[in-house]
Amino acid sequence: MKNLLLFTVLSVLFLPQNLYSQTDGVKPVPLELALKMASDSEKKILIDVYAAWCPYCQRMHSDVYTDSAVIDAISEHFILVQINVESDEKVSYHGNEMTQAEFARALENRNVPTTYFLNHEGAIIGSQPGYLDEGIFSNLLNFVGSDAFLTQTFDEFLENR
Repeated sequence: MKNLLLFTVLSVLFLPQNLYSQTDGVKPVPLELALKMASDSEKKILIDVYAAWCPYCQRMHSDVYTDSAVIDAISEHFILVQINVESDEKVSYHGNEMTQAEFARALENRNVPTTYFLNHEGAIIGSQPGYLDEGIFSNLLNFVGSDAFLTQTFDEFLENR
């Protein structure tokens, strides 16, 4: 039991350093761990809701999440979680256990891909349905991640960059 606890603590301590790689892209973490990490770091949570059969989801994963500007924006502001709308894998959200599919329904998800933005406490800030290319997506990540959305529109943010 002590070894398991030590392994878990060490994994959590060293995991954030290995989440982001320019060659591998962004590595997602389980929702429960993301909630803990976000609370500790005050980073936001980025939830990528996808389906394995979705070609736009596949492009987001292969082309967008591997882009260096996207990786930089996520590593600065977010902790990434991936939720498969068809998965029976269990997740825990604030003590409520459900499948990934049930969690997607709880988010009232209607389309894939959809990106959800949660604050560091796990409350939904907003969502963006559909495929976004890496340029728009990295700007959106910085817009939400920096809290610029609180004081300006996305167009104003882009004008000031």
